[in-house]
Amino acid sequence: MGSPKNLNQPETYVEALVQAALLNNLEALTEWLADDPDVAASPFLHWYRYFAERLMAMTPQPEQGFAAKPAKVVPPPKIGRNDPCPCGSGKKFKQCHIDNEDAVIWKIGSPTHMMRAMATTRILQNLGLEELDKIPAEQCAPLALAELAAAYHREGELNTALTLLNRMLSGDRDDPFLLIDYWIARYAEWLVDAGQIGEAERFLLEEHRNQRKVTGWQVAQKLAAFYIDQDNLENAETWVDISLAGNQDNPFTHYLRGLLNHAREAWDVAIEAYERADALSHHFQEQERAYMLELLTGSLERARAQLPLLDESEAEAETASPSQEAENKE
Repeated sequence: MGSPKNLNQPETYVEALVQAALLNNLEALTEWLADDPDVAASPFLHWYRYFAERLMAMTPQPEQGFAAKPAKVVPPPKIGRNDPCPCGSGKKFKQCHIDNEDAVIWKIGSPTHMMRAMATTRILQNLGLEELDKIPAEQCAPLALAELAAAYHREGELNTALTLLNRMLSGDRDDPFLLIDYWIARYAEWLVDAGQIGEAERFLLEEHRNQRKVTGWQVAQKLAAFYIDQDNLENAETWVDISLAGNQDNPFTHYLRGLLNHAREAWDVAIEAYERADALSHHFQEQERAYMLELLTGSLERARAQLPLLDESEAEAETASPSQEAENKE
């Protein structure tokens, strides 16, 4: 027997919602909550099962488009101090297992919007193509629709991913947890991957003309990155300048300025821009900071050595593991 999951902790509560959707089995979820394969013999089985039932009623369900459902409020089971202990010992509860009661006296209200969003994302990350195809996209809220698009992209279904993400971006964009800036970048990248370079450019320019739930300098970043990738450095410079004018303190814009000057072999300017991006990224949260460092490290080293930027295939080869390199040679 391990340690029962503590649903008072938000992170554990989110994981419990994920398990409820993926297991889709009351007994399996009850066992997971108790962390005990012999939970059927536990004196607190009825508590574990109560919480498992609540979780299964509230978890975002893929087959229902992850729509929020009002959960029926059912009070948790109670045992009086003088009631017989549920373990069957014949003793009163206060003389037997009452000291273990805190292990499963959790508070479990309806999940917050943030919890549902996190759970939906994690559930989708665990589904294969056959399961994804069963999800009614027309019933999905915008955030679920975007994550569904990402799941199809992961499975190599690029056209389906583009269709779903286009549907989300064409909607109202009112979900406060929907990172529109992120999804605009993904959509443009996927269009390029699909060979629709002109459409990617038109999409980004339209996003800059008609800004919805995103700022102009953020879209300017995407245009700068697009033109750098297309080796159109004149246009890239224009959009780097627009992005800097909108926000002087965003590290990614300085990184783009570094890439632009790196491509021009203006080494000193590139190094200065990379270093500025590094300094500003200290204000990021840990995950964002790690991502920024990953981008900067190789580029800065190459600029200091006055070496050109790696193209995509070279970058992949440089970061490949020894086993991957062996497979590539074969």
